[in-house]
Amino acid sequence: QRRHMPRTVLVFINDDPAQAREEARDALSNYWRALEGTLDEEKVRRATNNALVGDAETIAAQMRERFDPQDRLMLWFDFNNHDSKRVMKNMTDFMTAIAPEFA
Repeated sequence: QRRHMPRTVLVFINDDPAQAREEARDALSNYWRALEGTLDEEKVRRATNNALVGDAETIAAQMRERFDPQDRLMLWFDFNNHDSKRVMKNMTDFMTAIAPEFA
């Protein structure tokens, strides 16, 4: 059953959607560079498309479009982000602006 296996999703939320995309691209570029020693732009693009990226409204729309209501999501807010205050803000923003729509 869907509820037994969570879907792992990276979340890059920012009031400025362009900044969210930049944060996602930077994090995923660093990940692939470290993993393979080189940067494959296509892999970064695909990984960014699999993440939830943007402002609260955009992320809520992505969730409605891509996930079944029965899906359980395991959200990562700290992927390649060591700024704990920013990570906590992102989690708070998600829980206050997005999560109530799906409760």
